[in-house]
Amino acid sequence: MDADFKMEVKDREEAERELGAGGGRGRTSRYEPIAQKWSEVAEDESIVLSDLEKNDIQNLRNLLYRRFGKENVIVRSAKQDDDTFKAVIRSREGNEYLRDE
Repeated sequence: MDADFKMEVKDREEAERELGAGGGRGRTSRYEPIAQKWSEVAEDESIVLSDLEKNDIQNLRNLLYRRFGKENVIVRSAKQDDDTFKAVIRSREGNEYLRDE
Protein backbone atom coordinates (compact mmCIF):
# COMPACT_ATOMS: atom_id res chain seq x y z
CA MET A 1 0.00 0.00 0.00
CA ASP A 2 1.52 3.33 -1.10
CA ALA A 3 1.14 6.46 0.99
CA ASP A 4 0.41 9.82 -0.61
CA PHE A 5 2.50 11.68 1.93
CA LYS A 6 6.09 11.88 3.16
CA MET A 7 7.10 10.48 6.53
CA GLU A 8 10.32 10.99 8.48
CA VAL A 9 11.43 9.91 11.93
CA LYS A 10 13.06 12.71 13.94
CA ASP A 11 13.77 13.27 17.59
CA ARG A 12 10.98 15.01 19.49
CA GLU A 13 12.66 18.41 19.94
CA GLU A 14 13.67 18.65 16.29
CA ALA A 15 10.15 17.74 15.15
CA GLU A 16 8.54 20.31 17.46
CA ARG A 17 11.04 22.98 16.44
CA GLU A 18 10.17 22.33 12.80
CA LEU A 19 6.49 22.87 13.52
CA GLY A 20 7.07 26.10 15.40
CA ALA A 21 9.45 27.65 12.91
CA GLY A 22 8.11 26.24 9.66
CA GLY A 23 4.58 27.59 9.62
CA GLY A 24 5.50 31.22 9.23
CA ARG A 25 2.23 32.46 10.69
CA GLY A 26 1.79 29.78 13.36
CA ARG A 27 0.44 30.97 16.68
CA THR A 28 3.55 29.95 18.60
CA SER A 29 6.17 31.21 16.14
CA ARG A 30 6.57 34.45 18.08
CA TYR A 31 7.55 32.47 21.19
CA GLU A 32 9.83 29.97 19.47
CA PRO A 33 13.04 31.85 20.45
CA ILE A 34 12.01 31.55 24.10
CA ALA A 35 11.44 27.80 23.77
CA GLN A 36 14.79 27.45 22.02
CA LYS A 37 16.54 29.39 24.79
CA TRP A 38 14.81 27.23 27.44
CA SER A 39 16.18 24.09 25.79
CA GLU A 40 19.69 25.55 26.21
CA VAL A 41 19.66 26.81 29.83
CA ALA A 42 21.02 24.77 32.73
CA GLU A 43 18.56 23.18 35.16
CA ASP A 44 19.44 25.70 37.88
CA GLU A 45 18.93 28.73 35.59
CA SER A 46 15.77 30.70 34.85
CA ILE A 47 14.58 32.99 32.08
CA VAL A 48 13.06 36.33 33.11
CA LEU A 49 10.80 38.14 30.63
CA SER A 50 9.22 41.55 31.04
CA ASP A 51 6.83 43.89 29.21
CA LEU A 52 4.48 41.02 28.39
CA GLU A 53 0.73 41.15 27.81
CA LYS A 54 -1.63 38.79 29.62
CA ASN A 55 -2.16 36.64 26.50
CA ASP A 56 1.64 36.31 26.09
CA ILE A 57 1.75 34.48 29.44
CA GLN A 58 -0.86 31.92 28.40
CA ASN A 59 0.71 31.43 24.98
CA LEU A 60 4.10 30.83 26.61
CA ARG A 61 2.62 28.32 29.03
CA ASN A 62 0.86 26.47 26.22
CA LEU A 63 4.01 26.21 24.12
CA LEU A 64 6.45 25.34 26.91
CA TYR A 65 4.16 22.84 28.65
CA ARG A 66 3.40 21.11 25.36
CA ARG A 67 7.03 21.09 24.25
CA PHE A 68 8.80 20.22 27.52
CA GLY A 69 6.01 18.76 29.67
CA LYS A 70 4.35 20.70 32.45
CA GLU A 71 5.97 18.40 35.01
CA ASN A 72 9.36 19.77 33.96
CA VAL A 73 8.92 23.53 33.47
CA ILE A 74 6.89 26.23 35.21
CA VAL A 75 5.94 29.72 34.05
CA ARG A 76 5.23 32.09 36.96
CA SER A 77 3.98 35.60 36.27
CA ALA A 78 3.04 38.83 38.02
CA LYS A 79 1.34 42.01 36.89
CA GLN A 80 3.54 45.10 37.11
CA ASP A 81 2.58 48.67 38.05
CA ASP A 82 2.44 49.69 34.38
CA ASP A 83 -0.14 46.93 33.63
CA THR A 84 2.40 44.76 31.80
CA PHE A 85 3.47 41.36 33.08
CA LYS A 86 6.78 39.89 34.13
CA ALA A 87 7.34 36.12 33.83
CA VAL A 88 9.90 33.68 35.14
CA ILE A 89 10.46 30.38 33.34
CA ARG A 90 12.23 27.77 35.44
CA SER A 91 12.39 24.07 36.20
CA ARG A 92 9.48 22.78 38.25
CA GLU A 93 10.48 21.34 41.60
CA GLY A 94 8.56 18.15 42.29
CA ASN A 95 4.82 18.70 41.80
CA GLU A 96 5.06 22.37 42.77
CA TYR A 97 1.87 24.20 41.69
CA LEU A 98 0.94 21.31 39.42
CA ARG A 99 -2.83 21.00 39.00
CA ASP A 100 -4.55 17.66 38.59
CA GLU A 101 -6.44 17.53 35.31
